[in-house]
Amino acid sequence: MIIIQRMDADVSDRKLLQKLDKIHAQVTKKLGGKIDGPYFPQDAALMYIFHVDRYEWLSEAGRIWMQMVADEKIDVTPLKYEIAITPKEFFGK
Repeated sequence: MIIIQRMDADVSDRKLLQKLDKIHAQVTKKLGGKIDGPYFPQDAALMYIFHVDRYEWLSEAGRIWMQMVADEKIDVTPLKYEIAITPKEFFGK
């Protein structure tokens, strides 16, 4: 399963990007998964792609991520996410 997360942030601030990278690394280390990004898409300031095995990962990661962002006082706004699954994941074996 792939989760695509888009957010708004000041992408000219390299320290902010480093902080987000650190937070994302901690979340994926704790819950599993793999992350690609950051990317600069056309419809948002930032985009990350997560490769995960469970749908519940999204809720778990979101709670951890939001708390870590608040603790670090990072000015970032989640805009939307998309979930993409393979036919095998959708239909089963």
